[in-house]
Amino acid sequence: NTFKANLVYDLIARNKVDEHYIQKVNEFQYDAFWLRDASYIVRMYDLSGYHDIARQCLEFFLRWQQPDGNFVSQGGQYDGWGQTLWAFGQHYRITRDMAFAEKFYPAIKKAISWLRQARRSDPLHLMPVTTPGDNENITGHVTGHNFWALAGLKNAIALAEGLGYNEEAKSFRREYEDFRATLVKHLKRITAKTRGYMPPGLEGTSGNDWGNMLAVYPEIILDPFDPMVTATLNATRAKYQEGIMTYADGRYLHHYLTMKNTETEVIRGDQQMAIEELYALLLHTSATHAGFEFSIWPWSTRDFGMNMAPHGWFSAKFRTLLRNLMVREQDEQLHLLSCVSPEWVKSGERISISRAPTYFGQVNFELSCEPEAAVLSLNNQFINRPKELVLHLPWFMEVSSVQVDGKAMPAKNVTVSLPIETRRVEIQWRRKAEAPNLNYETAVADYKREYRRRYEEFLMKGN
Repeated sequence: NTFKANLVYDLIARNKVDEHYIQKVNEFQYDAFWLRDASYIVRMYDLSGYHDIARQCLEFFLRWQQPDGNFVSQGGQYDGWGQTLWAFGQHYRITRDMAFAEKFYPAIKKAISWLRQARRSDPLHLMPVTTPGDNENITGHVTGHNFWALAGLKNAIALAEGLGYNEEAKSFRREYEDFRATLVKHLKRITAKTRGYMPPGLEGTSGNDWGNMLAVYPEIILDPFDPMVTATLNATRAKYQEGIMTYADGRYLHHYLTMKNTETEVIRGDQQMAIEELYALLLHTSATHAGFEFSIWPWSTRDFGMNMAPHGWFSAKFRTLLRNLMVREQDEQLHLLSCVSPEWVKSGERISISRAPTYFGQVNFELSCEPEAAVLSLNNQFINRPKELVLHLPWFMEVSSVQVDGKAMPAKNVTVSLPIETRRVEIQWRRKAEAPNLNYETAVADYKREYRRRYEEFLMKGN
């Protein structure tokens, strides 16, 4: 079970040294701490209900705040600033732990002071020019560092508001709005030359797609259907091989990088695309359900050399993706069943979610599938009520009626807006004749067929 195994992989990569809990990436080539990877892993712990483990890990983040207020774990990697504030804010928004918020808030204030000074000293009024030496592998204004900084600011605002520091929250919000407007101005300038594609750096230099794929997730910075988002999604998907993302000008497959796009597709409602990528991700896991980083050549030996699995960032991202398919927050909305596979809603199948932590409290539901019908039973335990409860209907089903607690409800496109206290949803539906046959077995068979075709062509024609 890939979901369960990857929790274990991240826990294995967690060390206790003296009083510190250090979340590493694995026990091999990445036997070290990165703010970047650890922020995702900590959030996965929170989304999985392991709040104490998440809190222990976050304590170690504080040690990486520099005297000037920036958060840096590796030189030049300024995405750590936003990732740290995002991780702090996410933990608070899930747990509502006021003691945590009070303890970590001074570090957040100091970090924002650094950001203000850094932006005002920068000629573009963005995150400073840097050479991260990883990921994008460029020197310049890194697009993703700016998306991350805005994600961090969003979460700093939420934490300040939760503590009742309303004037400071307003000040943070003004910073966010000015920063976002400035970034959008520069993005529009450069995308006018790239047919809408947002490049890795704002100077337009070549580099690896990475943080430029983060305009919508983990925080919605640009509208999910902004032409720049669509163009970047299309441009990066055009680089896929074997159903997943490539890296270094297409030389290597990159396993977990794919999920930057998949999460965006979930939010956009690109259901089929997201499920196809889910199966492509599973197809590329090992016999023990481990995910890799890169170094594997497309349509080749699947040998990752010294870049060994499991990779802890894949583990966190995969578990989070599967959770988000089932239940996810979007601003003040709570979304249920954003994307499901045809395999999961066959007659006799059930989808059951129990005690899932969210910003709003625990989510509990079960979808029971019958021939041409389904029943969704909910028993949510909300502490903070969402403003809207959104149920997504599968793209491959023709829905004829939806009854919510005995009352007929309209299905707009492929969503239904449910009353917050809904307990029972009865759906009459029928699988569309043109619906694709999507499942893991089909994904494996298709891959093997294409691999054989390419290999036979290689034998005939050479490389």
